[in-house]
This record gives sequence, C-alpha cells and structure tokens, in this order.
Amino acid sequence: MSQPPAKTVAVAVDASQLAKADDPAVLYAEIKAMVGTAAASEPLQCKKTGLGHKPCGGPASYLIYSTQGLDEALLLQKVSRYNQLVQAEQQRLGLVSDCAIVPEPGVALVGGFCVASGQGDTF
Repeated sequence: MSQPPAKTVAVAVDASQLAKADDPAVLYAEIKAMVGTAAASEPLQCKKTGLGHKPCGGPASYLIYSTQGLDEALLLQKVSRYNQLVQAEQQRLGLVSDCAIVPEPGVALVGGFCVASGQGDTF
C-alpha cells in the first residue's frame, strides 16, 4: 500500500513582525508591559531575573516581576532574547564597561506589589 502524499502548508510571515522580534527596544517594551505593576497576593509570586548585559559579563540590572496572572515562561523567553540581542550589539560595536558587578537585589511583597529589597540595580 502506498502512503498518501504529505500536505504542504504555506505560512505567510510579515517581515515587519520578524524585524520587531529582533528589535531590543520592542522586546523591552513588551517585557515591561508583561510585568506591569508586578501585583501579587503572596510573597512566593515575587521573582527576579537578570535583564540586559554588561560587556564584561553578567546582567546590567534585575527585573522584578510577579507570577500572578503572568505567563512566566513567555516572559523569560523574551528576557533571554532581549539579553542575547543586547550582548550581540555590544560585541558588534566593541563596547566596554566598568566591569563592576551589579548587586543582585532581594525581592519582597510590599502593599500588594513585588519590589526590590536590599541593594541592587533594577529596571
């Protein structure tokens, strides 16, 4: 018996949408919109992740966010892509930095919102 031929499906992709996916400014705006006010109802919903990239290595700052009502996997995917794009641009331009380590902040739930606690740089 012979198999029926496989079907081919064509998908139209808008070139401007592909370009936006590789635009750090667009990704940053999407990340900030996803995080919003970082509202939370319990401390375990408050998290942080490195955001940006320093030319010597490590994050430029930390993003504080709440998992309440958030697609955390999608957020972290966007943050990862943003970090890659920033790093690639820095390498392309040959940028350097002070190589100072950015202190990692703690996170806390204050008045229903996730905030940085202690020392550290955040966006």
